[in-house]
Amino acid sequence: MSCDVAVLGAGNMGTALAQVIATNGHAVRLWSIEHDVLEEVRDKHYNTKYLDDIKLHPDIAATWELAKAVDGASLVVISVPSQVVGGLAAELGPLIKPGQLILNVAKGLEAGTHLRMSEVVRAQMGSSCADFVGSMGGPAIAIEMARGVPMAVIIGITDNDGRAACQRILQNENLKVEATQDVTGLELCATLKNVYAIALGMCDGLSYGTNTKAFLANLALQEMSAIAMALGGEGRTVYGLAGLGDLLTTGFSEHSRNRTLGERIGSGGDWQHFLRTHTVEGVGACRTVKELISRRDLETRLLDTIHDVLFGDRPAPEAMRHFFRDFSYSVS
Repeated sequence: MSCDVAVLGAGNMGTALAQVIATNGHAVRLWSIEHDVLEEVRDKHYNTKYLDDIKLHPDIAATWELAKAVDGASLVVISVPSQVVGGLAAELGPLIKPGQLILNVAKGLEAGTHLRMSEVVRAQMGSSCADFVGSMGGPAIAIEMARGVPMAVIIGITDNDGRAACQRILQNENLKVEATQDVTGLELCATLKNVYAIALGMCDGLSYGTNTKAFLANLALQEMSAIAMALGGEGRTVYGLAGLGDLLTTGFSEHSRNRTLGERIGSGGDWQHFLRTHTVEGVGACRTVKELISRRDLETRLLDTIHDVLFGDRPAPEAMRHFFRDFSYSVS
């Protein structure tokens, strides 16, 4: 059964999700603050700024008014950078009606409050929508999703009917949608994998090779598990699509901005310029996660190393050299 869906944010992931949902037979209203992007979507059915070669489905309608976008929508997808989720949710508060599903796609923690994205949305919109706010995680490169490459993502919503509804709207023969009630674990994985992907990118920039990258990916997964479980997530979530799957994609894909930043850092390139011109969620997430776990007895050597490079002005070659020199497995 078809329905109306609002996608808020016309970046690469928002546009890719709009393409999937429209292809599945639903009417999509795509909203953005970037009016030039919306004009191109309306007039040419392309979004060349974010998905250059994808012809957009005719059932994707560009919408300039937020109220018009969400009016009557069964599902409202929030696909904006994590730092603006709170502001958008505050605007949405008076517009959302009971029973409308909210699916957040942004990955990160709110600076200062350390809230996860679904918590930010609920805080701004009110507790009445709590059961109907979820998040999406897992390996999801937008251009591959838009092209219909076979892949899988995971959604976390506590409400059983809400999870089923999201699956029905998103899933098709190429995009498989797993569902979980572990929203906490999913969102922590979605945040942490961006941080550790920077370290995996540094391996590329330092020309360390596949062996080193596999070693660090293993350590990253162990630290992700320790952090997520300490903060209320489930271990099995970390070793599924939300954690392992997304870490592999974000840490190894040429399309990943977090991995690319790490590569720039490792090779001695102008990574600060890259930061000024691209949204790289892992940088802010690294600082926020470090603050969040500062009072917990957790050993996070790899996270600490990434933090030293990003915020301690420590050169990547030196930081990684010291990391490997000091690391050892305990004898059991």
